Amino acid sequence: MGQDASRVAVVSGTSSGIGAAVATEFLRRQYTVVGLSRRGNPALAEQSGYVDLVADVRDGEAVRAALASTGAALAEGVGAVVLNAGLSPDPADLVKVEWQVAADAYETNVRTALNLVQATAPLLKQAGGGSLTFVGASLANGYRPERWAYAASKAAMTTLMRACSVEFADDGVVANEVRPGPVATAMTMAGLDGEMSDQIIRAVNAGFGTDWLKSPRTVAEWIVAIAEFPSNGPTGQVFNYSRKVL
Repeated sequence: MGQDASRVAVVSGTSSGIGAAVATEFLRRQYTVVGLSRRGNPALAEQSGYVDLVADVRDGEAVRAALASTGAALAEGVGAVVLNAGLSPDPADLVKVEWQVAADAYETNVRTALNLVQATAPLLKQAGGGSLTFVGASLANGYRPERWAYAASKAAMTTLMRACSVEFADDGVVANEVRPGPVATAMTMAGLDGEMSDQIIRAVNAGFGTDWLKSPRTVAEWIVAIAEFPSNGPTGQVFNYSRKVL
């Protein structure tokens, strides 16, 4: 008998941060994990059950070729896909921001998600159903004009997620989004090198008057729990862990 496809996960953006933490949490739960990133993750690659794929997820052909190279790992399909790869451009004055900034954000946040959806949808169907879990952002509500380019790309991801919840419903696939709010990663906290300790996070939160700062490990537990929803579970939903309004 082949591998149980329901215990196989594909995760994008696994070189660091939330993606690496999500891959680690899936491994802890005894999944086979296929990780996609441009830089790879040598530390995860040493762990049993992890398949490290180096590919530019903005390139649909590269994504399909990388997944096809896994051989037995995806032979029976896949049960969970986490769409995490992304880019957050620097804040910019709305009346001065160049279109290319927004175009780059769409290329990295929306195109990568669409490429992974299109590449894994047949694998989810082959497995008899599963989940697509998008890592979104509370900034998608649009209330921070200096973050418009990033917010617009993340809002487009939400629309893609909801389209997936309808398109693949008959295949037993649920699609949902997690908006984690502030997370202690290099993308969120400039200058952060490595993992911030729980003690430092608690100290930061003691004076963090606007929102709750979380570790990637905490966020990963939420994401994987949502990725394990059954085929008759919630779909088309945004799970917001930020104080910001949707």
